[in-house]
Amino acid sequence: MQIITNDENKIILFIKNNLDKYPEKVSYDEIRGVLDFSETKMVDLLDSLQQKKIIEYDASTKDVSYVNLDVDLEVVENQSELKKYMLNKTEEDAYAIINEVISKYDNYAPRYILEGALMYGELELSPKRTYNIIVSLENKQLLKRVEKVDGEYYTI
Repeated sequence: MQIITNDENKIILFIKNNLDKYPEKVSYDEIRGVLDFSETKMVDLLDSLQQKKIIEYDASTKDVSYVNLDVDLEVVENQSELKKYMLNKTEEDAYAIINEVISKYDNYAPRYILEGALMYGELELSPKRTYNIIVSLENKQLLKRVEKVDGEYYTI
């Protein structure tokens, strides 16, 4: 599933509604003329859709070709909503990793092991991001910090 903004969705809907007119590709100018987006906004939206592997945009010919229009989409209002949604997704992924790590250590994982799994594992989070996610999970009472004689541990 891909998460896209409302404006990106407008471009995809335009393409889908005009597939009979433009079966393989559509001109950048055609999309921009109908949707009335600014030049910079249009380029940013097309770049974003290209990174998500939904379309391909050739800047030299100004052609937009279709890669995967049938992908499952989740539409959010704007860029800040997208970031909030992604944070929640990252928290979910981190929580799954934390569950695995804690279960390997008999329900009490050392702090450095847990942080290492988040920073150097499949998520490759920055130290700040790791800290923020751990604090967020603690605030939501999904994770509990335990002080022991030999250091800090986490449990669920």
